[in-house]
Amino acid sequence: MRGTTTMNIGACIGFKEALAANRFGNGNNDRYPLNPFIGKNFFEGENYRAALERLDEGYGVAMDLIELMQDYLDNEREQIRNLVSYGDKWVARLKQQSTLVSYHTTKRAQLDAVRLTKEIARVKESNCNEIQKVIEKYHNYVNETYISERFRPGRKHRRTQEFKKLFKTAHTSLREVSDELETLRTQEKKAQDALHTAESACEILELDPTTTEKQLIRANENQTKKRTILNDIEDKILDTKEKYKAAQKTYRKRATEIFKQCQFIEEERLDQMRETLLDFIQAMYTQKYATDLNQIYENVSTKITTHQNSFDDLVFWAKSYGIENKLTKSLKFKKNDSDDEDEEEAEEEEEKVIESRSTKKSIRHEIEKNDKHSTVINNNVDNEEPLATKTKLKRTKTIGTTDKKNTNATEPSVMNNTILNQV
Repeated sequence: MRGTTTMNIGACIGFKEALAANRFGNGNNDRYPLNPFIGKNFFEGENYRAALERLDEGYGVAMDLIELMQDYLDNEREQIRNLVSYGDKWVARLKQQSTLVSYHTTKRAQLDAVRLTKEIARVKESNCNEIQKVIEKYHNYVNETYISERFRPGRKHRRTQEFKKLFKTAHTSLREVSDELETLRTQEKKAQDALHTAESACEILELDPTTTEKQLIRANENQTKKRTILNDIEDKILDTKEKYKAAQKTYRKRATEIFKQCQFIEEERLDQMRETLLDFIQAMYTQKYATDLNQIYENVSTKITTHQNSFDDLVFWAKSYGIENKLTKSLKFKKNDSDDEDEEEAEEEEEKVIESRSTKKSIRHEIEKNDKHSTVINNNVDNEEPLATKTKLKRTKTIGTTDKKNTNATEPSVMNNTILNQV
């Protein structure tokens, strides 16, 4: 029996809001079929199949989610290949630049900036591996939840058959009463038609003057019989309606319990999608990924800031072409015919230059130190010569007054030694 009042399943289990399944969608295409249960009462007929189809069609939504994540992963790996190709292309191109205008620290800074892309690609590849793990985990869940059907393509939920049997069993008693009621309604319609025919026959006989009394009695008896049959059917219909209401109440209760079990399964599916989406988002941009990228950019920026030196480049270029002036006086470079060297050779060259500077500075310092020491000694000797002369004169005078004989007998060499000793 079909009721005239539409009742949604949410109201039957305590939900105030109507289920989203009873709302019309915004659009559709050939890939996704229309919802055939929109606007229908869950407890009428076999509309319980809506819950079963929701379980089975979850497989299509799950595969769409896998495809969504896989497309993103494919795009990321395509970007990685583009980054690597970009790096190889520009490293080769920068190395081919003329050494007349591309040289020394500035050229190495450009190469460092280009090689940055390979480091980014390495970090992205590690991130892609994490996304692949999320996809594989969810794919395993889908394969465990949805099983293949024997004679139909696609898959269905592993518990669909179980719930289908429960709904059918619960609906059997209601369907039997409903079928009985439909049969009685058909009989009622026939009895009404038969009674109408009998009444029409009585009216015709009553209006016909040639009708005998026996014919009229027979027609009235037939009319009474048809009315009795109709009354019996109507009484049965009333009784069957009461039985249908009781059976419907029982079915609603049982169907609601089964539906709650379906809700638990559906909640598990939705929670799994939620968890997968969160894992996917976190794998797209992890804290480690952000830290690694920041470290890469910071390292390259620091390297360019500390190693690129325009003054050194100018001096290097001038020295390479034999230009000597005040600008290049403090630096010593080995003359090269080509600046197109790799980084290791350039670093060795710089180490040699630094070592040469240090050696030259050390030698200059020793020479200046020795010169300074010699100058101090000479100055001391020059300053003390007048004092020595005065001492000599004074001593000579004293000796002359005390003992002229001894003075005359003193040897010049002895006097000189005495003066030197005093000095």
